[in-house]
Amino acid sequence: MRFMDRHWFDVGGVLGIILAIWLAVAGSGMSALTLLLWLSLLSLFAHQVEEWRWPGWFPGMLNVVLFRSKDPWRFPLNMRSGLVVNAVIGWVGYLLAALLAEHAMWLALATIMVSLGNCVLHLVLIPIRGRMPYNPGMVTSLIFFLPLVVWFCVIGLPTMSVADIIGGVILGLVLDVGGVVGIILVMADRKS
Repeated sequence: MRFMDRHWFDVGGVLGIILAIWLAVAGSGMSALTLLLWLSLLSLFAHQVEEWRWPGWFPGMLNVVLFRSKDPWRFPLNMRSGLVVNAVIGWVGYLLAALLAEHAMWLALATIMVSLGNCVLHLVLIPIRGRMPYNPGMVTSLIFFLPLVVWFCVIGLPTMSVADIIGGVILGLVLDVGGVVGIILVMADRKS
């Protein structure tokens, strides 16, 4: 567990490389929505590497800018809560959305809402509140998440039922608020 605490984002980077190779080989045979959702998972891996490895100062920056922490290196966001939010909830949610694609449009929308939440955080909130022209996660939000959100709105939303939209929006909000902020606060530990 200690290895994953410290290197989950590196593991995600390796998984992202493997996924990119697989998509280069098999992507042309997928439906547009299925391809979009696999690219969404790939963008999540790239986003996490930008936040946590290179340049990698996202945890401390988030702790200062959003939580006004006096101990930004480990409170309230720490390595363990980062693992749970990103690898457990993020990887599993995005993977299931890609695997189920058209069969679980509500889940696809929920993960797209998480990507949209990252766009709002990295492209609006942090630059304004932190007065920063750049923050780790901004580049991948701009060049990966944002186009995928728009693409989903064009090809996914028009095919969804009202029930799928309502379920996806509710789950998306639960994941954005409870699955990210809630877990960070519940797992906050000054001794982490």
